Amino acid sequence: RLDAECVRDATLHATGRLDLTMGGPSVQHFSLSPGAHVTPVVDYSKFDWNAPGSGRRSVYRFLFRTLPDPFMDALDCADASQLTATRNVSLSPLQALALLNDTFVLRHSEILAQRALAAGSDTKALITTVYRLTLSRDPTDAEKKELTPYVERRGAVNFCRLMLNCSEFLFVD
Repeated sequence: RLDAECVRDATLHATGRLDLTMGGPSVQHFSLSPGAHVTPVVDYSKFDWNAPGSGRRSVYRFLFRTLPDPFMDALDCADASQLTATRNVSLSPLQALALLNDTFVLRHSEILAQRALAAGSDTKALITTVYRLTLSRDPTDAEKKELTPYVERRGAVNFCRLMLNCSEFLFVD
């Protein structure tokens, strides 16, 4: 399975929002407010994914050591508060739920759907475009036939969420 940073960067790449600019300051993907004591209140769910710098590569994320990003944490991102020789690698339902419901994925599913709809408005063209952007291949005829009713019933955004959560996108053979 791709590590957390690669999943995030692959999602940004599929949507066309990956910023490959090297160097510079880190980007805080959370809202920050003063806490009751020394530790501030960090809210990852309130970050505006349209804000400048939101498309920077994961290596440029600001890491708050004591309050990790729940999305990245669910995907086994390295714990910044500890030294470790290897990362934990797990497969859990929590990861699938994070990939379906996190604000990062929801917003980028919308962006991916907009990008695909700009390339062609009919359902088969949408499916082909999303496959090319996420999996770097064309869908088979059987896949098109199976997914067409889903796209027509659930819409382009939900189809993009499905593709960002599929095993072929998340695993390297």
